[in-house]
Amino acid sequence: MVQRVGLSLTEQKAALRGALITGRPSQQPSARQYDFMAKAIRALLPTPPFQLTAYLPIRRELDPLPIVEQLAAFPVGLPRTPHAPGPLDFRLWSPGDALEEGLFKTQEPPKTALELTGSTLVILLPLVGFDQGLFRLGYGGGFYDRTLDLFRTQGRDVTALGLAYDSQRVTEPLPVEPTDEVLHAVITPTTVYDPLHLT
Repeated sequence: MVQRVGLSLTEQKAALRGALITGRPSQQPSARQYDFMAKAIRALLPTPPFQLTAYLPIRRELDPLPIVEQLAAFPVGLPRTPHAPGPLDFRLWSPGDALEEGLFKTQEPPKTALELTGSTLVILLPLVGFDQGLFRLGYGGGFYDRTLDLFRTQGRDVTALGLAYDSQRVTEPLPVEPTDEVLHAVITPTTVYDPLHLT
């Protein structure tokens, strides 16, 4: 990543997003690649019991539900996006349960769905880009950063795993702000990026 002179960190991040989103593959991973991702995530899971969260993909994000299915982790926590900046509100969902349209035309469980109450959580996060320091570039709303901070403040044991395509890795460090949370690992269809396997 080339640092752009005169731009704030927020502006630098915004400048990166367009190309990274445009560069997302048009097809989801193959069955073999999903097998690899599920096996990699299984090796990173904490000792049960724990609750798993995921997301419903938008803008060609990598779909986590085939992984959740292989992990036999339904019901899974899906996020409800607040209308004001703040943490996400995760509610339990299984295939076939009702969904409603959220703030950014995302699909999300209704507020009547059961809340995520576990003290040990595995968070599968979407992302726009990531670097070898395991910092994540999102869409700029800060929802996941606030959520991870809240869960940790509540004393929950959190494992944050980013899901991405290989093309979403940037070779230079991302511009980082004090509120940016570090991921435990990023799993792509071909590679596990974690503190032991960074290259």
